[in-house]
Amino acid sequence: MKIKKMVSVLLASTMALSMAACGSESGSGAATETAKSTDSAVQTQTQTQSSSANGDKTIEFWSVFTGGDGEAMQEIVDAYNATNPEYTVVHRMMAQEDLYQNLPLAVQSGSDVPDLAINHVDRLQLNKENDIYLPMDEYIAANGNITADKYNAAAWNPGEIDGKRYAVPLDVHGYLTYYNKDLVEKYCPNVLDDNVITFDEIAEFAPAAAADGVYTYAYTWGRNEFLEWYAQLGGKASEDGTEPAINNDKARKVLLDWKSAIENGWCTQDGDDPTNLFGQGQLIFLPEGTWMIGTLNSMGINYGATYAISYDANKPISWASSHQFVMPKKEQTPEKGKAIMDFLEFFQNNSLPWAQVGQCPATVAITQDPEFQKMPQAFFLSDPSLTYISDYKYYGYLVGALDAFVGEVAFGKMDVDEALSTYNQQISDNIKNQ
Repeated sequence: MKIKKMVSVLLASTMALSMAACGSESGSGAATETAKSTDSAVQTQTQTQSSSANGDKTIEFWSVFTGGDGEAMQEIVDAYNATNPEYTVVHRMMAQEDLYQNLPLAVQSGSDVPDLAINHVDRLQLNKENDIYLPMDEYIAANGNITADKYNAAAWNPGEIDGKRYAVPLDVHGYLTYYNKDLVEKYCPNVLDDNVITFDEIAEFAPAAAADGVYTYAYTWGRNEFLEWYAQLGGKASEDGTEPAINNDKARKVLLDWKSAIENGWCTQDGDDPTNLFGQGQLIFLPEGTWMIGTLNSMGINYGATYAISYDANKPISWASSHQFVMPKKEQTPEKGKAIMDFLEFFQNNSLPWAQVGQCPATVAITQDPEFQKMPQAFFLSDPSLTYISDYKYYGYLVGALDAFVGEVAFGKMDVDEALSTYNQQISDNIKNQ
């Protein structure tokens, strides 16, 4: 791998790593993330020792999962290892930023390269281009049971690049709209008859809620809310797959509408904690990730979940991402390659623990399971066309820019035209200078 390419991979990684792996700007999870990092360090030491003891009959698996997510993944790994496979899986948990920095360095050096890793879907294009991955086709063929019909299409399709498969999906995770059932009954009892909340509908009841000191919706993770609303209007990150395309009227509309809602008291204000407001009955709709389900359950809120707040009731597109299994580039034997696929096949019918921490497993069998169907996020995978999953290879530069200006514009601290022009150019410059 060329040094320039390596620098570009690490820079893109840094640009994308604002906040936690799947957290929001509300900042409500700092203590939890600290505990997660501690748990991860202990787990990593134990697993590394285990790998050394068991020699080459192990599959070294790096994941970005810590805390509750890490525990759920470890539960699945343990269940697989309990089937007494020829190759056992050693799960090494680490913080997202550590994996995204360490993986390309390991591949470049050829030392301590894992057999399997988790990457977010938006990293696949650039990492493939930078020669980080092995194609999986040979090993998938040897297994014979990892096929498109067994996976959610929105998660499966991005794993094929230039005619070869480089990734198999674990899940789809994304942004839902959680709603306080009691407040919906009070202010907008019929708004969810079609399971979609539109901005036109919000304009009808938000003034009454605001008069009572109740917000209708919230600014949570600006980049994700912006991207889903921008996608609803037909906006694209790039028209040609390279140059950014966010300096336009669609982006301008999203930002100005949001700014107006904040000024009117319909949307939460700068510095608010939306999750706490939701729990205290001062917020009707909370746009947040599937990963928040456990937190909301622990708060004892009478809540439900539905699609993203939308410009068009027929297109309630929600931001989404996907954790994907990849095989980092290294010398690999056919036997171990097939064993890795056997492990991935195990997830097709055994990933309910993953759903129980708020994720949406990508395998059809699990999403059709009656237990999963009872979960708040079950509807999220019903129509792949309603999820926005970016495959823009410069997504890291894009979201780095969005994190810098979306909140500034929405809260009236930066002019919208200046922001769109400046940061669209910044993304373009970053691409040229990588």
